[in-house]
Amino acid sequence: MPSNNSNNNYVELSPAQIKKNRAAVMSKINLQNHMSQGFRLVNVKDYQHKIQQLKQKLASFEYSNDANKAQDQSIIDIMTGQGSINNYLDQKTKSTMQTGQHSNASRSQLANTQLKRKQLFMMFFETIEAQEALKNYAVKIASVCNGIVKQPPGAYFGVKDFHGALDKITNRKRNYDIGDLKDAARMTIIFDNMEDMVAAKAMISLTEEFIELQHFQTAMKDRYGTSKGANSKFNCGATDAGYKDIKFFLKMANGNIGELQLNTKNMMAAKKNGHIIYDILRDGGTLDKPFTITNTEVIKKVAKNMGDKWFSFIKNRVPKANTALIEVAKLVERLNGNISRGNQSLTVELKEIKALSSVSLCIYEQGDNARVLLD
Repeated sequence: MPSNNSNNNYVELSPAQIKKNRAAVMSKINLQNHMSQGFRLVNVKDYQHKIQQLKQKLASFEYSNDANKAQDQSIIDIMTGQGSINNYLDQKTKSTMQTGQHSNASRSQLANTQLKRKQLFMMFFETIEAQEALKNYAVKIASVCNGIVKQPPGAYFGVKDFHGALDKITNRKRNYDIGDLKDAARMTIIFDNMEDMVAAKAMISLTEEFIELQHFQTAMKDRYGTSKGANSKFNCGATDAGYKDIKFFLKMANGNIGELQLNTKNMMAAKKNGHIIYDILRDGGTLDKPFTITNTEVIKKVAKNMGDKWFSFIKNRVPKANTALIEVAKLVERLNGNISRGNQSLTVELKEIKALSSVSLCIYEQGDNARVLLD
């Protein structure tokens, strides 16, 4: 079997691996059974043309939004930077690339990651268009149902960061295809009370954007269990962490799918304080044994967000969590010690996993308790 060339742009796969990959993709192309953005073939000329267009835009366009320019530059860096593909491969495949001794598995992962990178690039500016449409849609719903639209931070109306989107479908959820990425366009509407939120849910259920997808079980997730009649199939419980929301997937006019979340102010306050625990536990697998965090972005988030203010909030507003909070405090203290010694990693022990999970459940339990977390 010939090896890939020196710049790692081409990878040859065995016939058996091609057959296996084709079967997996064809099963997802049937959109009647699988809610998807679709599977995209990449035309080489179109791809090269769009790369050149973006380079020219960066060279000559006068951006009024610095975040948009930073996002465009990040995209070009990811698409053309030497070695940038390594950020989206597992450690084993990275090692084989250095030696040139690819296994079938590493060849497949490299080829798949290269394809996903191009597919996401070709789809990304359509996603930006869908994000703007989703924002306008959310504003209309909120204006009728006493809600407040929360736009995510970042470029292009808060569309999911290109790196974050690619990281999701390569590192965090490597089994995903490009069509499975349905939260790149996303928006949230926040309500003072459950009554207004349920009214908004009923209104959204009657719109064309939802009706297009309503035959899919996953088109809506009602974690509060407020849906009735034919829509009761969308009722589901809280996440393992205890978090609740009502989530819609909506088909926008350009064909892209966007995610719209509905929630109460109190649960959003819980999410603000509980999400950092999710960031810690996310890469812990089944959470039945110790694991080590090496992602420097996660390390920075924990050091920044789990400070005195966070601990004070939990102690005062979530007193049920105070016992488990003792172990969490020890974990953060150890992390800060690691950072001071230049060690950007953290091993989370089993007792700390249990403590973090317990604190998370307590936080979200309070999030479901009227206005107890609000000032």
